[in-house]
Amino acid sequence: MADEQPVYRPREMYERQLKAQYHQAADQFFESLTQEAGTDKGANAVHVKAYKAAQAATEEARKKVNKAKTAKGWTIFGIIIGFILLIIPGILMLIFYKNKIKTALANAENELTKKLEDEKKALDVCHADMATLNDLFDDSMPCKVMEKATPIIDLDPTFTPERLAYMMSSFGMKEETDPDTSVLGVLSGHIQGNPFVLEKVFRHEVQDKTYEGELVITWTTTHTDSNGHTYTETHIETLHAESVHPAPSYWDETRLIYGSEVAPHLHFSRRPSGMSGKSEKEMEKFVKSRVKELDKLEEKAIKKGGKFTKLGNDEFEAFFGADDRDHEVEYRLMFTALAQRNMLDLIKNPQPFGDDFIMVKDGMLTSVCSRHSQNFDYYATGESFVGYDVTEMKSRFVSYCDKFVEGVFFDLAPILSVPLYQIHKPRDFIYEGYRANLSSFEHEVLINKMDKRLFTPKDADESLPLLLKEMTAKKIGGSDEVTVKVRSYKTTPMVDYVPVLGGDGRTHSVPVHWIQYDEVSTCRNVGLFDSKQSRPAFQHASLKPLEKYLSENFHFERGLLSYYLGEKGHINEADDQAFTTFFKTRNDAKK
Repeated sequence: MADEQPVYRPREMYERQLKAQYHQAADQFFESLTQEAGTDKGANAVHVKAYKAAQAATEEARKKVNKAKTAKGWTIFGIIIGFILLIIPGILMLIFYKNKIKTALANAENELTKKLEDEKKALDVCHADMATLNDLFDDSMPCKVMEKATPIIDLDPTFTPERLAYMMSSFGMKEETDPDTSVLGVLSGHIQGNPFVLEKVFRHEVQDKTYEGELVITWTTTHTDSNGHTYTETHIETLHAESVHPAPSYWDETRLIYGSEVAPHLHFSRRPSGMSGKSEKEMEKFVKSRVKELDKLEEKAIKKGGKFTKLGNDEFEAFFGADDRDHEVEYRLMFTALAQRNMLDLIKNPQPFGDDFIMVKDGMLTSVCSRHSQNFDYYATGESFVGYDVTEMKSRFVSYCDKFVEGVFFDLAPILSVPLYQIHKPRDFIYEGYRANLSSFEHEVLINKMDKRLFTPKDADESLPLLLKEMTAKKIGGSDEVTVKVRSYKTTPMVDYVPVLGGDGRTHSVPVHWIQYDEVSTCRNVGLFDSKQSRPAFQHASLKPLEKYLSENFHFERGLLSYYLGEKGHINEADDQAFTTFFKTRNDAKK
């Protein structure tokens, strides 16, 4: 296990040391689970081999059935032809069908049925091998693997109200109150007391959309050739037209937000340079071009009293950017020679992701939005790792942990590249309470995981996504009651007829089909509770005492439970007591 010391050379340290440590930590973690579960790997290997053999036998039996069905088809065809041409051949084919083909097909289908049963039994044996191991998989395991190898990065089981309140009061972070956003996933933690959150946000926007239409027209013209003969010529032309109308657009965005008191008055933004993996010649050309731009920017700042002043490192200035920075003293405080070197090492090397990140500093908040994180799910549950083949399960678990750790680490890498971000520890924070037991981020994450059909407004087009946004939240004891506004659109096909002049000299109405979007919305109530239970413990619990609350729909992950209350359902103290008593009894029993 690594010492809890700052990571001064993040990319280099990852390649030389941490990558292997993370992989080994995931491997060891899985092995410890198999030991705890008492998994017999040897027996499972034998059973998996038997299951694969049963699968192969089933496939062979299925081929025989298909072959028999083909023979049946040809035989029936022969019978029909035989009766059409001559009676006797038809009779002979019919006898052949009854005595041979029909019997062969029945035998093949019976054999397939038996092989399918054998296959299922073999698979059941494999599942029985893995039952105790599958029961141990929980949602927080990738986080534990990462912490084991790098203690300096401390990840939270959930994004607590305390962590959110700290980031809001001490660093100026805002809740996602924009009605056109909804939080799909959240992961939080801290580095030496400096908090961060990795959030996946669903975003909605109404934009103009261009619809296209076309119309094929024909016309004839009469001509006389050089010999005086008259002839006609047919012309074909496709007319095109466009029509613009508002339409909703949706996308996901994953970004990391880091709170630090370092350089509190500094603001800047930078975008990928596009230079990762380029040749030395291409990089030199890029630097020269950028230096000319920066020289002009500096001259302009001098003439107009601006604040931009180049650093002495042209290569760093060119690759990192941040031309819009507004506090040169704090910028230099952050980007020491080591920080510049680290950032260049991160940007210029194409592996594992290269310069794929946007970085924005807004006072005491720094956000990083990387291309690699837009395409990875950091929020896999324990159910993602269950299976019947311990070898395959281990490979899948370790592979996911490797990608999880790598993705999170390199979202943090631009932060880790600045040593001051790690060295500086923030002042103490006194938690004074929050309006609910869970943060609004976790509320939306859990609600978004529930069955969307429960929330769909009347007349909404089911092919469109739903935007679920927390409107109000209140706590009743240990429970939270959240009112969520649900928005979507009713769609109506429409047609515009756009006048277009054709080659025939006439104006034609070209049809352009488009969709009219009319917003529809509704409100629904959801109950939430922090059970502090593991996924396996919850899955094996008898939920009968809570069935009146959980009968319609609920979702459970990372110990957090959400359940549907409907349009007018509410939580009272007796409801909260039912959940509190149920889970307290189970948690006390574990102790």
